Amino acid sequence: MGELYDDRRQEPRFTAGGIYRLQNGSGGSGRIHDLSLNGAMLERRDDIIMEPETRTVIVLSIADLPEFIADVLIKHVTPERIGIEFYDMSPQHFTTLISLIERFQRSNAIPPIRT
Repeated sequence: MGELYDDRRQEPRFTAGGIYRLQNGSGGSGRIHDLSLNGAMLERRDDIIMEPETRTVIVLSIADLPEFIADVLIKHVTPERIGIEFYDMSPQHFTTLISLIERFQRSNAIPPIRT
């Protein structure tokens, strides 16, 4: 997936109501603000501690698609937001991400938040 990062700023971002969950043992979770083929902007809550330029694994649940798991690189952290870049994911989970992006491109609709 490294070739995707060279043009990451050219990928459109879509409002992506959904939930993410950390798999690092902290159990932190929050809303997904927006999503692109290369990354996402996540809600940051007080119980979620992340440092820029570190890697972690997250599970994303969006709309009616299966959850997908991604190894991510934390790009920036503010008191309210976490910017991530997808670092690695299985072909199956990458296919789920592509399906979701294609759906957003076709409909330009905001999917419901899955709880």
